Amino acid sequence: MNSSTVIDGIAGTGGVVGDDSSRRPLKLEDPATVTTVTELTAAHDVAAVHARLREEWGEMAPVELAPGARAWLVTGYRTIVAMARGQLPLTTATSTWNGHEREAPAADSPLLEPLTPTDRPTVERMDGSTHDRLRTPLDEVLGVIDEAEIARTTRARCEELIDGFAGTGVADLVREYVAPMPQLTLGAFLGFDPATAQQVFEAASGPTTGRNAAAAVHQLSFLLNGPASRRPDGEPTPAGLLARHESYESTAEVAFGLLSLTAIASRGLQAWLAQTLYLSLTDDRFAQQLAGGRLGIDEALDQVLWTASPVSTLGPRIAVEDFLHEDKLVQSGDALLLGVGAVGSDPAIRGQGAWDGSGSRAHLAFGAGAHACPAPHLARLIVRTAAETLHHRLSPKLALRSDELRWAPDLQFRLLEALPVVFTPEQAPLE
Repeated sequence: MNSSTVIDGIAGTGGVVGDDSSRRPLKLEDPATVTTVTELTAAHDVAAVHARLREEWGEMAPVELAPGARAWLVTGYRTIVAMARGQLPLTTATSTWNGHEREAPAADSPLLEPLTPTDRPTVERMDGSTHDRLRTPLDEVLGVIDEAEIARTTRARCEELIDGFAGTGVADLVREYVAPMPQLTLGAFLGFDPATAQQVFEAASGPTTGRNAAAAVHQLSFLLNGPASRRPDGEPTPAGLLARHESYESTAEVAFGLLSLTAIASRGLQAWLAQTLYLSLTDDRFAQQLAGGRLGIDEALDQVLWTASPVSTLGPRIAVEDFLHEDKLVQSGDALLLGVGAVGSDPAIRGQGAWDGSGSRAHLAFGAGAHACPAPHLARLIVRTAAETLHHRLSPKLALRSDELRWAPDLQFRLLEALPVVFTPEQAPLE
């Protein structure tokens, strides 16, 4: 084995890996069997799975993404922060993943999608100066948003969605409320009418390579140079500002910047809102605290981020050289999953007693370092408004047992597949 840098997982310092075979560090491929990521995504008690992995492996566990494809799952708070802040030799460029060199697992696996090579020059998969250049337009546009306008728009769109099912007494809150909410609210903010917003979001969820990706760029370039680029008063819309930002070097970069923003933001908003509604329907203590006013809505949202995190892992990192952590040898090309969904149960920060994280916003759901979410305050505003609007209008109850709920096989977000509820139907107003 070639000599490699030893890194302690926090400071990024160390010596050289020796050849002491009696203490040979564990490599990713060494264990005959490991926990599958599917077990994590499908679990109702994710914290119990994380606890078992910590007991067996420490804060970095080998897991299986698909047959023949493995990654390190990192569950320690301080180590995740160090990795996210670039204190270890990692990159977000997933083209360097050593899994591409092996026999390719099922290409259509949703758990492998974040690791697939892409033709898109997207901000989340770039590092260094290119990342900074692509990130600048997003920071600048999101930084000048009128929060009062966002709250009004979100509330109006949510009221419209609730109007569609309030008179029936039954609803799937994921399909009828959670899923369409980001498309309508983000679309309206960006300057799109509902039909255009649907086109943009469909393009954002499409293939990342080949002819379909090229077609999406062409379609978005046309939209961004059309009516969606300006408001009725002639002022540029946020989408128009993005399209004309000097940091972008091509129309493709503009299109991919918009696609990244809409794809990641919509999934994150869906997951956070769904987890909030899920807790309010399945956790009596949480629901009573909300109803009794002992928890403000912002504290309740923080509790969700700690105890039922909508974010399972940050975007994958790939090791660019060998390094040691604990008794593990991370080899160049290994994938690492920064398990921010596990930090609420990390005994190193929560101790032995019950703790829900109330009052703390150090949960890492929005990431850390250069790749942190550019607008967590806007995400909070949208989710808070959507949750308040629903509970103001309706008093839903879960229509099945909580153990019958299912989560989507998603590597990065904790996304419910359905959330069926019943409630007292609203009476239609008299003519």
